[in-house]
Amino acid sequence: MRAWHRHWHWHSHSLWHTWFSILAVLVFGLGLLPLGGPPPAAAQSGGTLTMGRSGDADSLDPHRTLAAISSQTFGFIYDTLVTRNLEGRFDPGLAQTWEISSDGLIYTFHLRRGVKFHDGTDFDARAVKFTFDRVTNPDVKALPSPHISALASTEAVDDFTVKITLKESFSPFLSNLTISYFGILSPAAVQKYGDDYGKNPVGTGPFMFKEWVPGDRIVLVRNPNYTDPRSYVTNKGAPLLEQLIFRNIPEEQTQVAALESGEINFIQLPPRETRRFSSDPDYNVFRVENSTTIAFLEFAMEPPSGTYGATFKPPFDDLKLRQAVAYAVDADSIINDLLEGLAVRNYGPMPVGNLGYTPDIEQYGYKHNPDRAKALLDEAGWVPGPDGIRVKDGQRLEILMWTWNATTVQRIAEVVQNQLGKVGIGVRIETMEVGTFLARRREGVSNLDYITWSWPEADILYRITTVEGSIGYYRPESYRKIVEEARRVVDPDQRAKLYFEAMKVLLADAAMVPLWSPFTVYATRAEVQGFKLGPQGALVFQDAWVKK
Repeated sequence: MRAWHRHWHWHSHSLWHTWFSILAVLVFGLGLLPLGGPPPAAAQSGGTLTMGRSGDADSLDPHRTLAAISSQTFGFIYDTLVTRNLEGRFDPGLAQTWEISSDGLIYTFHLRRGVKFHDGTDFDARAVKFTFDRVTNPDVKALPSPHISALASTEAVDDFTVKITLKESFSPFLSNLTISYFGILSPAAVQKYGDDYGKNPVGTGPFMFKEWVPGDRIVLVRNPNYTDPRSYVTNKGAPLLEQLIFRNIPEEQTQVAALESGEINFIQLPPRETRRFSSDPDYNVFRVENSTTIAFLEFAMEPPSGTYGATFKPPFDDLKLRQAVAYAVDADSIINDLLEGLAVRNYGPMPVGNLGYTPDIEQYGYKHNPDRAKALLDEAGWVPGPDGIRVKDGQRLEILMWTWNATTVQRIAEVVQNQLGKVGIGVRIETMEVGTFLARRREGVSNLDYITWSWPEADILYRITTVEGSIGYYRPESYRKIVEEARRVVDPDQRAKLYFEAMKVLLADAAMVPLWSPFTVYATRAEVQGFKLGPQGALVFQDAWVKK
């Protein structure tokens, strides 16, 4: 029953003529290639798929969060105007067709007819206008708004035609519209629930919200009236699954035990378990490579006082100290020993699966060199103390590091703690639930965080400097002007050159410590049939069912 699904890096310059500017959230693929296993059984309607994961959503309102664990859930509740096919090209979603004006400033979308929201209200042009007016309304303070910042106006031309006008050329526009943060909301539901809409989401997607028990589970049920436009989905009607449940199980080993006992039937595998489950015929294993995620260490920063700025909080306001951390961390050993090789070493902030990534960035990055780290600490005036922790003017070099409570993540933090300790930097680790972690980052109490970012666009280099908290406050003029220009450039080669220059600025300033782009591995119990990975490494449950 074992099936490995591989996605391969893919890119075509022709896509840029329709403003395509990314590879994938996780990876693009030329197809899903099963490696062994018998042919699937005939599909049967019914069953519950329960996914264990290390955390809970913070909101199911796409405009109130940027947490991946939240979008993983509401991605099944909402549909977007535009989707992708397995080749990475743009495909119809709620919009059947669209045209782009010759100057690239006007997008006209022709909408599907007969679609209803889960609350029974009609999907139409007014709902699209309502959604985009809401996400761009400064009073709403929608977190995803920077990623369609060029949007000037949305007009309902008629019941099923929408015209979106941009202020300026904006190459990531269609790419960003494919992401669930820009799914179309029910205006009636938003007005009904007000501030509680994030706990009562209503979209047009394949699954409908049923209940949310905070800290425990979110339950979705199939939308019986659904029609699926996606080319890679075989089942064009309502999902076969009766329910899709997301269970909060913080400990990875507890997730594994729950999978083995049948309490749940789907998880993202911890790296150390991948080999064992891959050789077990009672499970199906799916692997996503060519990640568009970047894992890194970020230093605490202060909000800039104006449009531009970059002020690091002490003690990391000293460039030499930031560089010392970068040289002290041995990312290769973590990849090999802790992640079981399930990551690609990345010396820059651009994920390996995105346009703009190049291994050439290695020459500007930081390789493990503890002697160089110690020398930089000496130059910065931090001398070894009696217990090995460095001191300066009577102050010990001890820092607080935050991260979230997934087992592998905690182990990564502990290894980093040990590596920094070897050069005289003391580290105290504080772990918390992922939603709490994301919220508290904006408070800026810690000195150093381990974090991962994923975004389906090379524009991630702009994104990481717009979300409040830590690296989100990194806005020096020399960096921001480059990434802002890249958003206006259509030619992929020119964009890639601009991103390379931006990465050089960020690395020279040691504004973050890039570590790796991780692979993602999922496992299902053998009774789960029909699950597959879609474009961008997406989880596709539309054809899935549970064998009785």
